[in-house]
Amino acid sequence: MDRYTVFKQTGTHADVLAAIGAADVLRSLEPRIVEFDDRFEVQLRRRLLPSDLDAVDPGYSYLLRPNKTAPRLPPERIVQTHAAVAGRNAATPDAVMPRATAADHRMYSILGRMKAHGGPNQLISRFAKMRREAWEAKIWECLHGSPDFVFRSPLVQLFNPHSAKGYALLKPSGTNRNDKTKDRWAQPFIEWLRFRGYFEGSSGWFASGDLRLFCPIPADIRYEQFIAAVAAFRDLRLGGTAAKMDCRAILGLTRLLIGLMMGVAETYRPPNQWVRGVWVTHYKDMGQAHTLMAMEHLAIPDWLDLRTSQQAQWWLQTLDEHDVVLRRLTDSHSDELALLKQYRRIFQERRRESIAEFLEFLSGYGMLLFRRRAADHWVLPQFTLHGVTPILSGDPDLGTAIGNPGLLAIAAAVRSSTVGAQAARRNGKPEHREIRYGLFSSILRAGLLGRGELLEAVSTFVSGFNREAFRRRAKGLPSAHIREGEMEAFAGLVGRLPSKVAGSLLCGLASCVRADSLPVEVVSEPVQAVCV
Repeated sequence: MDRYTVFKQTGTHADVLAAIGAADVLRSLEPRIVEFDDRFEVQLRRRLLPSDLDAVDPGYSYLLRPNKTAPRLPPERIVQTHAAVAGRNAATPDAVMPRATAADHRMYSILGRMKAHGGPNQLISRFAKMRREAWEAKIWECLHGSPDFVFRSPLVQLFNPHSAKGYALLKPSGTNRNDKTKDRWAQPFIEWLRFRGYFEGSSGWFASGDLRLFCPIPADIRYEQFIAAVAAFRDLRLGGTAAKMDCRAILGLTRLLIGLMMGVAETYRPPNQWVRGVWVTHYKDMGQAHTLMAMEHLAIPDWLDLRTSQQAQWWLQTLDEHDVVLRRLTDSHSDELALLKQYRRIFQERRRESIAEFLEFLSGYGMLLFRRRAADHWVLPQFTLHGVTPILSGDPDLGTAIGNPGLLAIAAAVRSSTVGAQAARRNGKPEHREIRYGLFSSILRAGLLGRGELLEAVSTFVSGFNREAFRRRAKGLPSAHIREGEMEAFAGLVGRLPSKVAGSLLCGLASCVRADSLPVEVVSEPVQAVCV
């Protein structure tokens, strides 16, 4: 046996947990987890031998509930829930479990609050009573296809979402929590693998009592690299609503994967070729218990092209920039929450659709930024042009449009009449451009109405911008203006792109900080928007 196969039986994070658990059992063979359409394969460095199971134990500790008597187990195999909540293990000295962290103990706290400790505790108790040879023999048999294991486990929704009430049965039979109908479908060995996978390959955070469980999905990655990324992922400080938590979790995981690549002597690959995405499962606090409310799959976008260490450094800086923006959006404000939800839509596997969603976010964020700064609220930072143009260039049409001299010139003019003029006024420069309130919204609205309306709105702005430039030059102030050829180039672009896309692209680029390295931007305007 040189590989172990886990078939995708549920289409949820349960399949991923089983694959991770199998890799954890076989970790001494330096396994690699590879995803296929219908299965995960845990590929081993060499063929499995019985002696490779000598060091295999249950893989986690016994969760001792409050006011319960500890079973006859070694102290290092017991975790107390009140200590786990406090971020430490009062029953176990640090020297006994050097790998344990506050984030690891949070996983035991989740286990207790979700009332999912029964199966894991039962297996540890059974293991403590078995002879070592019998335990290893059972694992060997199950790895080679035997359906029996050392215990019979009930199905629990934390490890298998389909066992939740209303999912396990087509029509729930009343509200009796003691209904065991679903347990007949349990596969004890697979359930044990899911237990191990939960502790090694997932992370969760509570928000207002609800649990949001994140389970990264391996695509093609060595197990040791995967668990290193997940261990760091658990240490992220996430909070807020589900939308904000999801966005920052995916960005954080992506940054961790890029950092991991930079630390190993391996060919650089896009992050989604290491980890395809994340299963996000939401459990609602109903008072007496939590219940499954939603399951989502968020993909790591495939436009993160990464082939060299220089690209890796650039992507780390860019993703940090995005995370700062998301962190400063206040999800208790409806307009900012809507933007967070829009940003979450970029986490899909289809490149063009993902980039289109990002453009929609960028234009909406620019309008929000302008509106907030008009009220003298400068907390929200601007994106940088060099941080967004490579993303937008992943779409061939947008990539061509970004090089259009008309678009660049008009975007720079809009910038200097909106966020640039705001920044100049805040910095005490009296000769700043006139601040044109309502410009972003008028361009976006015109883009929704059609090409003719968009060109009319832009032409009206350009006429006023050029008149202002003439007056400024008469006063001896250096001022750029839009040339006739640039307006014609923009009109040609509007003829090729949908008007909504052209309007969003114009506003999105105009709201970003200019970059000196950006080619073909034809504006000598001295006013530069600041990045807070």
